[in-house]
Amino acid sequence: MRLVSSLTAALVLASTMAAGAGLNRAYLVPAYEACPGSGNCNPPVRSSPYTFDSIVLYSSPKPFTGPGKFALKLVVKGLRDAAGNPATATLSLRTGKSRITIVGLLGTLGETSPLSDEMAYPVAVKNGSGSFRYDTPDVTPPGLIANSLTSPVVYDPDGKPLATTGTQSKP
Repeated sequence: MRLVSSLTAALVLASTMAAGAGLNRAYLVPAYEACPGSGNCNPPVRSSPYTFDSIVLYSSPKPFTGPGKFALKLVVKGLRDAAGNPATATLSLRTGKSRITIVGLLGTLGETSPLSDEMAYPVAVKNGSGSFRYDTPDVTPPGLIANSLTSPVVYDPDGKPLATTGTQSKP
């Protein structure tokens, strides 16, 4: 059961990447608080007091996965706490909601199936830098397809959104 969820996580993340240097890579952007209503909220407020120089999500550029294959990697550089000091902390990478199909075996899993649960992976950061790597499990069912319904998000140690997929321009 956890196998399908883990594979889902890998496939969801792999589907969000842009090509580059042998691996797909996505530079994550800071997460901001929502602004209620139809007006603007100025100044904008980051969801987390933590800041970072870069958080990059890597995945395999290959069109198919298999048992024991590289699936994803998250690299954090320049993580700082609210005081601006290099942080030693554990972040959480959550893969987002997905729809799972195993063609020829189970079909499409129900929306509330525990096999479709969002995965969360701990990412250890020491003195502002850290990384996390995930390889697919040794048992990977053929015909597995994961449709991404939401984006991956990195959460700070307090559970607040720190970074997510997106784009940004230079200030």
